[in-house]
Amino acid sequence: MSIPTTETQPDSLHRAPRNQSQKVRKVLANAGPRQIQDFIDDLIRRNQLNLNSVWQLLISLALLVVGLIADLPLLVLLSAVTAPVLNPMIGLVLSAIKPSGSYFLKSLLYILLTAAAFFGTGWLINQVSPSIITFDQITGFFALKDGWLEWGVLALTSIVSVYLFLYRPGGPSVVTSTVLAYLIFIPITLAGLLFAQGDQTGAVNLLLLCGARVFISIVILLVTTWVFGFSPKGVLGWLLLVIVVLASALTIFEFRFSQSAFSLPESQPVKVAAAAPTEEISEPTKELAKLTQAPPTATTVLMKTPEPIITLQPTETVVAIPMEQFAQVVSESGVVVREFPSTQATIITYINNGLQVTLLGEQVTDQGMDWEKVIAPDGKEGWVATRFLSAINP
Repeated sequence: MSIPTTETQPDSLHRAPRNQSQKVRKVLANAGPRQIQDFIDDLIRRNQLNLNSVWQLLISLALLVVGLIADLPLLVLLSAVTAPVLNPMIGLVLSAIKPSGSYFLKSLLYILLTAAAFFGTGWLINQVSPSIITFDQITGFFALKDGWLEWGVLALTSIVSVYLFLYRPGGPSVVTSTVLAYLIFIPITLAGLLFAQGDQTGAVNLLLLCGARVFISIVILLVTTWVFGFSPKGVLGWLLLVIVVLASALTIFEFRFSQSAFSLPESQPVKVAAAAPTEEISEPTKELAKLTQAPPTATTVLMKTPEPIITLQPTETVVAIPMEQFAQVVSESGVVVREFPSTQATIITYINNGLQVTLLGEQVTDQGMDWEKVIAPDGKEGWVATRFLSAINP
């Protein structure tokens, strides 16, 4: 069966010009098993997973490091464009429809290598320059929100990626690969940075979010490929589909559960109200009343005109009760409370976003960072970076 094409090999399905992709889909619908298998083998050859991908990943990470440290968003965007993140994800899908255990392991190895490289980049940035990158600057570079918009963009990007890869020559689309890099892999760099700063809880939550996005994207890639006529084959293909679906469900559940665990009712801050004066506090008044009483006069033989007695008028005593100051935590991943005002100090406790703390009125600046001494909701005292606190007016 031949497919209209300008190439010298008419049965090479993937080489049809772009305006003939619709014809390719029609021919595939009537193609025999041998032609379908040749088409899948050609897709695997197009999906490059070799040493060039490793060098491309290193270049992407170098651009990311320079872009973050120098505060150059354009370099961060260029890093996402050059990151080869879609190839190994497509490789897992191809290993399911081939099926091929060796290609599956190769694709899985590349995904793990890519994730570890981005995580290690964040850890390395903090080791080299812990005080150069601010939290506000970092969050401006990453897709950290967990709303319907982000999940919708992820699903749409995954569907378009499969379509372009199957019916367009040249490998995975640069645009869709860039979107997946921003939604999945580049945020892993922030997780590595948080881990290096001692915020293990924030790092784990962010890794769970990225993991959920990876698994959901692979599920959508598999299902979309199935809809286009390439269903999973063999035990390996169906086993991969089941494993990815279960991993997606478990990761999302763990992420949601860990997020809600930090906002339980008993975690609300304990406000210590100032004691209001009551009738029991009357000892100073009693002493003052004693001073106003005329002392007894002694009776002597010689009677003298008593001197006028000066009566002390009671004065109102105003007791100044200091007003306690409170602040609210403004950080989507929460904040850590440290023993001393330093990013290297021991972590005492963790405060979730939106909770209130009691300000103790002590401020310190260390390595360009402002710190505030607070009382956490669980009663522990420590230091929190001032940029994570928003003062609450009484």
